[in-house]
Amino acid sequence: MRALIHCSYHKCLTVYYGKVAAALFNKFSVSGIKYKHFNSRIDEFLAEYSNYKLTSVNNRSLDLSRFGPDLRVTRFIRDPRDLVVSGYFYHKRGAERWCHLPNPSAQDWYVINGSAPACLGEGETFTSYLNRLDEEDGLIAEIDFRSAHFDSMRNWGRAPDSRIKLFKYEEIMGNEPDVFSEMTAFYGLSYPQVLLSKFLAIRYSAGRIKNPTHIRNVSPHQWKRHFTKKVGDYFEARHGDILELYGYQ
Repeated sequence: MRALIHCSYHKCLTVYYGKVAAALFNKFSVSGIKYKHFNSRIDEFLAEYSNYKLTSVNNRSLDLSRFGPDLRVTRFIRDPRDLVVSGYFYHKRGAERWCHLPNPSAQDWYVINGSAPACLGEGETFTSYLNRLDEEDGLIAEIDFRSAHFDSMRNWGRAPDSRIKLFKYEEIMGNEPDVFSEMTAFYGLSYPQVLLSKFLAIRYSAGRIKNPTHIRNVSPHQWKRHFTKKVGDYFEARHGDILELYGYQ
């Protein structure tokens, strides 16, 4: 059976993709659950992905040699500086349970593949830490938190591979129906499923959500309003190569 896998990053349309995929494969399926999202739980994903028609995993790079020859992988990426800004505001308000765990361990943050900032105080949570910092240092803390995510971007590389189709956040927004129809056609789904994916992409798009709690700002290039020279230099010194790798410079 062909393995269909979607890979993205925290704050890069993961909830949106999941809603479309769950409706397409689970809600309108007559043979039980066919889609599952594993967040960043890579061990569980590798053990179970073959049980589903479509799976998704975040913040990880994959060794494609572990999968069979009949494989289709779609990837969503976003300017890593915008991931920092979006994540900073999201984590500052403590939108997820793991943000409130004191003294987080690697196992605590396994679900998100996050790295605890070195200056996190004893008994402190990520949310309380961000709220005691000014914005500049908070963004730097978010960069540290994201280090494994950025490593995975680096590890994917950009070598051409016919089994992988890459989509940039900046090109997806405003073109969601076309993107989802392209993805589902790439997966090899039937024409009716491709058409249904376009309808679902419209139905669950950010522009149609009333009183969203997960979404703060969907616009690209937010980093330009928030990255000071200090923050920009800090990011550039550690992850600037990713900008060139994915054409974000």
